[in-house]
Parts: sequence; structure tokens; C-alpha cells
Amino acid sequence: MAKKQEVVDDLLDALVWMRRKAKKHEAVDDLIDALVRMRRKVKKKVVKGKSVRKKPKKTRRKSKR
Repeated sequence: MAKKQEVVDDLLDALVWMRRKAKKHEAVDDLIDALVRMRRKVKKKVVKGKSVRKKPKKTRRKSKR
């Protein structure tokens, strides 16, 4: 099943689409670029944080007889 996109991702997609359709405004382009870069950085941190976490090892216990 596909991952559900977050609201922030939808907003950034819309901003990038509007930038393509609109006339050139360097300040707006710079802002959108910065937002996209920040989002990518956060996603990398989240993925990296999930992969680093380890499950605790299960200890073997002697059975009582």
C-alpha cells in the first residue's frame, strides 16, 4: 500500500507547480527551494532515525521442569 502523503508535501507540490506556471519571481523561487530542501532534510532524518533504532534482544530463559 502506498504511503499517505502529508499535508506539507501536498503544499510543497502545489507551490512547485505554481512556480512553473507563474512568471519568474526570484524571491518566491528562493523561498520555495528553501522549503523543499528543508523538507527533504527532515525526511532523511526520519528515515535515518528509524533505521538506527534496534529492537532489544530477547533473552533466553531456562524452562522450569
